[in-house]
Amino acid sequence: MTQQIKKPLEGVRIVDLTAWLSGPYATEILAYLGADVIKIEKSVGGDAVRSNGPYYGPKGIVFEKTDPKEISFCILKRSRGKKSVSLNLQTPKGKEILSKLIATADVVTENFLPGTMEKLGFGYEDLKKIKSDIILASTSGFGQDGPYRKFAAFDPVVEGMSGVMEVTGFPDAPPVRMGVAGGDLVAALYMVIGIQAALRYREQTGKGQAVDISMMDSLVSFLMEESLDIYVDNGIPIRTGNRRLRLTPFNSYKCKDGYAVICSAADSHWAGLCRAMGREELIEDPRCKKLDNRQANADFVDETVEAWTRTLPKMEVVEKVRAAGVASGNVATIPEVLADPQLQHRGMITDLHHPELGVVKGAKGHDFPLRFTESKGGFERPASYLGAHNEEVLCGILGYSQDDLFRFKEDGVV
Repeated sequence: MTQQIKKPLEGVRIVDLTAWLSGPYATEILAYLGADVIKIEKSVGGDAVRSNGPYYGPKGIVFEKTDPKEISFCILKRSRGKKSVSLNLQTPKGKEILSKLIATADVVTENFLPGTMEKLGFGYEDLKKIKSDIILASTSGFGQDGPYRKFAAFDPVVEGMSGVMEVTGFPDAPPVRMGVAGGDLVAALYMVIGIQAALRYREQTGKGQAVDISMMDSLVSFLMEESLDIYVDNGIPIRTGNRRLRLTPFNSYKCKDGYAVICSAADSHWAGLCRAMGREELIEDPRCKKLDNRQANADFVDETVEAWTRTLPKMEVVEKVRAAGVASGNVATIPEVLADPQLQHRGMITDLHHPELGVVKGAKGHDFPLRFTESKGGFERPASYLGAHNEEVLCGILGYSQDDLFRFKEDGVV
């Protein structure tokens, strides 16, 4: 009999108190990996993003919610695989229920302002009294200590303060944020890493711990040579657009129907690109024969390459450059990404599912870029309505009766 393939985090229970993007993205990854993620939401309103449109329901995609079956696309994407429990933590009974649930859990996740968990009575010291080996994973804008700890933050705030925004954009234009919410998403990845490391540590020692993730710290950790003062002192622009001055040509180039990226990282790449362009004479041209020459004459090199790419469609440029052994790719529109054959082959483009209506028409979701030879990932359930799993969790896990559940609803606890 073939042994059933299990997900890596099966058997791990996570009580999820997070909202917005950073924390929910982390717990979505954990759910994908098999963790039992129980998302605790406010009994009225739920996760703040539940009220963010557009929505999907019986009438398809709508921008104003008029039907209780309509559910936010944000929730459809960020709450896959999670159980939703609506709980009023401002009531003693709500706190009692949460305490009982934490006693069954391995990890608690939160992304409140530092100090909020303590005010609720669920700081790390409080949690240890409920379950001695509990792991608390906290994400905040600036971390649990330091002079900024009490400051609120969203992605653009930490992109700006981390230096990432300063190095993003073109030198003759204002700094810009990343096109995705990097401050949230990078911190989410570190939260997942931290939780898995803490689970491994507990396995070895029997001890739980608190994991402290700062969005600002997370982005600063992504600064590599950008943080070296020597470049600024030597007058190298901090913002260089899509150009990478230390490797030339290494840029995006205008084509007939969009842009193509060409990345030449060695003299042999430059020679191959020259052949692809039909400009073999440039291989030995003193202005661009060696990398140092190309760096010193980056404007000439980029103008020469773009004079060629402008005459061709972007995919033809990509094909010719790749054939010459040089890395290249098109700057894809979102519809092109969703139709990309490589992503389709890898199973990265997936259907979104409504909790009642099934496949969402007119929108796509994404898988996670994790591939295993001996285990698997995936979601067992779509995102759900607020409180959809109250009965399953409160009665099935905690042992409350149907009468208890009815009374909790009457008293505004759930």
